[in-house]
Amino acid sequence: MKRQSGERYFKCIDRVVNRLNEQLEAALTLDDLAAIAGVSPFHFHRLFRAITGETPAGTLRRLRLARAAAMLRNPGKAVTEIAFDAGFESSQAFSKAFRRETGYSASELRRDVARLDEVAQLLARPHGAPAMKPLEVRLVTVEPFKVIATRHVGPPLELFRAYGALFEWAQNHGLAESLRGIYGVALDDPLSVPERDCRFDCCFDFGASADAGQHAGQNVDLRNLVLGGGLYAVTRHTGPYEGLEDKSDYLYGAWLPESGYALRDANGFNHYLQDPDALPPEQWETDIYLPVCEDPSRGG
Repeated sequence: MKRQSGERYFKCIDRVVNRLNEQLEAALTLDDLAAIAGVSPFHFHRLFRAITGETPAGTLRRLRLARAAAMLRNPGKAVTEIAFDAGFESSQAFSKAFRRETGYSASELRRDVARLDEVAQLLARPHGAPAMKPLEVRLVTVEPFKVIATRHVGPPLELFRAYGALFEWAQNHGLAESLRGIYGVALDDPLSVPERDCRFDCCFDFGASADAGQHAGQNVDLRNLVLGGGLYAVTRHTGPYEGLEDKSDYLYGAWLPESGYALRDANGFNHYLQDPDALPPEQWETDIYLPVCEDPSRGG
């Protein structure tokens, strides 16, 4: 049954790759691709990258270059014409992408048929996700709990400032001593979405009685959120926060397909177990929560 579960997600990604290959000129959004995969937008870009080793934009670029490489075999077709036929907006954009990906110009490869065939074969295959050492993953049921959150939009490196503003607000409203937990919800994958557009909810747990609506925030946009509520696969990361993406990729790309579980249509979240100001980065511990359920395909 686990193999059946894993094949389900590989087939989801195959559907998306096939659609991209059929519509190289189309401007499909992440929401469009998530719908094709049958996976929620929150999970889609992470699942796609964890399985293929590429972002959706990276896959589209590679497929366009693969089409261009195939057309380079036709000596009567101008490089500029090939660029537009492959879905690039200009010959300059094509030339830059082609050299960056292959290390050669289109004209150079056109003169070396054997090397062109080799490059075309490489472009036809995804990069593949890097192998990772197995991680300890536990399944836990989490009761729903309320947090007060502020949304940060921008580079992840600015999150410390956003959390600092939220903590300052808590101090000003007499809530700092009631702080029970620090959480975060990464709504976008920073490797798939431009950093300036990355959305992240910075969350503090002050207990069920705390309410954002009762505490007006100056320069801090506050809201109540509910986290938890169901089954989660959890793994722990120890070290700087920059390593969180690799652990998340392991859950999506390695653990999930072999687990016999399926993704739930809910947001995952991080639980930051220490105050980062109190310990050096190598001692920071973070639990990564991935919402899952029993895979319906396992039923009789």
